[in-house]
Amino acid sequence: MGTKTKWAVITGASSGIGEEFAYRFYDMGYSLVLISQTREKLSAVEKHLLKRKRKAPERRQEIKLIDADLGEMGSLKKTSLEIKKIFQMEKFTEDSNLPAILINCAGFGAVGEFTDISIEKQESMIDVNVKGLVYLTYEMLPIMEAAGGGRILNVASSAGFFPGGPYMTIYYATKSFVLSFTNGLRRELFEKKSPVHISALCPGPVNTPFNARANVRNALPGISAKRCVSAAISGMKHDKAVIVPGITIKAAELGAKILPAKAVIPMVSHQQKKKI
Repeated sequence: MGTKTKWAVITGASSGIGEEFAYRFYDMGYSLVLISQTREKLSAVEKHLLKRKRKAPERRQEIKLIDADLGEMGSLKKTSLEIKKIFQMEKFTEDSNLPAILINCAGFGAVGEFTDISIEKQESMIDVNVKGLVYLTYEMLPIMEAAGGGRILNVASSAGFFPGGPYMTIYYATKSFVLSFTNGLRRELFEKKSPVHISALCPGPVNTPFNARANVRNALPGISAKRCVSAAISGMKHDKAVIVPGITIKAAELGAKILPAKAVIPMVSHQQKKKI
């Protein structure tokens, strides 16, 4: 009998939603590859994980940490090589490590007038939110297909529903990309009968360190990371294309679809100005 170990690969795992995903999948018996920019923070998450009471202590579980800047191509390539070493994709057997889950959670935003935010920061935002997510999806998808299947979750945002986001212009644009990319790839995978399923998570405000990093002053009240991740895992189990936690954000999504852009964008602008 084989000893297959299911793995979850999670980016942005050192805080917020990504950290909560790490706790949840570890509790579910998965081994973990945790990726983030700061090794110290990843090590702190690992310590918390190892202190948790496991539901299946007899099951072999491992935790591997990768500190990487997912906006930098050299770092992305190195990360991909480390992941491939774990899964040895060319020789899956009954005893193989199985790449069952990929959570693309790494990302950040910034609030302010477009020209008040440094071009370097905005370029980095595009690199992390878009390039890093696309690259890891591109690298992991064939591995998961070779292993017989899996699930990819791309963490977008409710910002992706709107035709534009004044005072968070680049952030809104990157999340629109993530949503569009995920929907398009999902259809491709369906049409070729791929064993891999992909979904987008589009939360509204979540109580995480995101706002501090984005220099948000007057944030809207958010849901907890636990609630967000619970909705995400439920949505993945039901193979939802787009997962939207919370009634309020679902209503906002509907409004963004029904109302014309000339009505929606001024409302977004009014709300975002409050954050400066």
